[in-house]
Amino acid sequence: MIILLPPAYSVVALLALAAHVTGAQLPIYSATAQTDLSSHDGKLRWAVGIQNVQVIRSAANNPSLADGLDTIYRHHPFLAYWGGRFWVMHDGAGSRLAWSTNGLDWSAAESSPIFDGGHHRMAFYVAPNGRFLASHYRGTRNGGLGVRLVREILGPRAYGPIYNIKTNYLGPGPYVHWPWYATSPDPGFVAACEALRNDPLFRQQWQEEDQDPVFYTVSTNGGNRVWKAFNWYRLSDQRIVGLWKNNYMAVSAGSEWTPDNVPNPAQVKSFRWHPGAKIWGEHTRDGRYAMIGCASNGDNQRRWPLAAAISEDGLNFNTPFLVIAGDMPPQRYENDPGDDKNCGPQYVRGITPGNGDPPGKELWLTYSMNKEDIWVASVPTPIVGQVTNDVRDDFQAQLPGRRVAGWNTYSPQWAPVAIVAEGTNRFVRLEDRDPYDYANVMRVFPQNSLAHLSFQLRAHQKITSSAPLEIDVVSSNGTRAAAIALNGGKITAWNGTTEEEDVCKYRVNEWINLELLVDGRRQVYTLKVEGVEVLKNASFCETTPTVERIVFRTGEFRLRDFNRRRHTEPFLTTRLPNADVPEPLQQFDIDNVTLVTGRGVIQDTRNVSTSVAPEARDLSSKTQ
Repeated sequence: MIILLPPAYSVVALLALAAHVTGAQLPIYSATAQTDLSSHDGKLRWAVGIQNVQVIRSAANNPSLADGLDTIYRHHPFLAYWGGRFWVMHDGAGSRLAWSTNGLDWSAAESSPIFDGGHHRMAFYVAPNGRFLASHYRGTRNGGLGVRLVREILGPRAYGPIYNIKTNYLGPGPYVHWPWYATSPDPGFVAACEALRNDPLFRQQWQEEDQDPVFYTVSTNGGNRVWKAFNWYRLSDQRIVGLWKNNYMAVSAGSEWTPDNVPNPAQVKSFRWHPGAKIWGEHTRDGRYAMIGCASNGDNQRRWPLAAAISEDGLNFNTPFLVIAGDMPPQRYENDPGDDKNCGPQYVRGITPGNGDPPGKELWLTYSMNKEDIWVASVPTPIVGQVTNDVRDDFQAQLPGRRVAGWNTYSPQWAPVAIVAEGTNRFVRLEDRDPYDYANVMRVFPQNSLAHLSFQLRAHQKITSSAPLEIDVVSSNGTRAAAIALNGGKITAWNGTTEEEDVCKYRVNEWINLELLVDGRRQVYTLKVEGVEVLKNASFCETTPTVERIVFRTGEFRLRDFNRRRHTEPFLTTRLPNADVPEPLQQFDIDNVTLVTGRGVIQDTRNVSTSVAPEARDLSSKTQ
């Protein structure tokens, strides 16, 4: 058969066509956008409306402020929904279990040990009879002597006895003191364990640690005997797409995960995921498919940003990467012995099919940050990177709590973001006590060269601190056009590469009105405070023809700061000073945000001087 192709036909399209002709099509990334690793977010668009919330913050020097554990290492998180709660299990001096009723409110007090030592490549299983099992591995090494453990989760801090559910192919070695699951006097628990052992998809997750050559569908395929971090999703025709680390993928010929149905996995390099970090695929609730991983252009050192590619059919992922998590705090601790403590948001997992269906249409994910902290992300579906309507947010229709609908939030334990009610009014509050992290909210608006942005702010502290409120107006790739800050009772603004001091003063504990008029045609912006032009025609910080999002954060810009975010040796040997000593509380409130774009929204100020009359500068005595 001769197939004629247009001259500009892409290599990716050729691969997709060849795969289709041979009947062996694998998922591909057919979009052209790739990552710029000079910025934590890869200079990519962000998926709109994500709530990134920290589940547990390590506090090795102050463990009473965490979950009582002094570990500097937390990693391998897994996520499930059962019994009206979200559950996250992660490694950190054994396995720890945390829970939340809404997925966004997590308390350090609600985290407890569930297994000692070891590690896991699988954590949860909701059995057909409704029993909720936790799984863990203890062994000398992967593929060595060891056992797969299981115990039932009955509720918060309520767990059944630990049993052995699978002995490694080479034997248990020293790990012989746990009883066999079938000896349990509870027939419901035994039935749940039998269902787990007999499920070829769930048990495929055990292969790396066991390496039994016959127990798993994919075991010694293609001469490879180690298959890491398996997960899967189903296509509309019920075929199964299997994913592993190192960009290995396979698509079953039918609806069953059996050796005669599953071909040898093959490496798919078009996504260019980080080869050593996990990837995750899911059939999302809007009927589309998402694949998430560290979009590092295949770089095997840098594990950032965590990004998603979207597909209509689960095979052709033709949308450019959208950032899920692209804000990295500095690593606070030295490298844990035996681990290089890779920095970045990594080892992403979602809710495995069958492990619960939380209310709503969000895609829920969990990931490790810098191998020090555990986070979750609530991702609205459909997953999009742009908006088409101007923004008018007064927050009155939003419920108090950690979700800020329509906004992207970055909400650490010690710097939370929330909707707050005060009388009949509702607004966004950013708090910050973290010496090395910040609270951050971002609103995407329609991309344009002209924008009129207005909002109200209230600062509750006047002291100069390491947590100022910074506001940036940026482009689709994060280029900073306008940048202002509230700190110590004064507003500062950048004019080109120069930070203007004392643009004006403001009063704390009172609402103030600010406006930014941004003109990408002329690369200038104007700042108004309480209707007074305190800075006119200030030059953009960085050149960009258009803008499309505004960012509010309680700390300095850091997306291109790689101090202590090392990706090559030597590894870190020191801890940041006072990393686990909370600072005095800072609070900033945001309300009545209007972001309007297009011609006619700003006045032409090409002939106006950038100087500002002295009487316009001091607004601290203005009646609010």
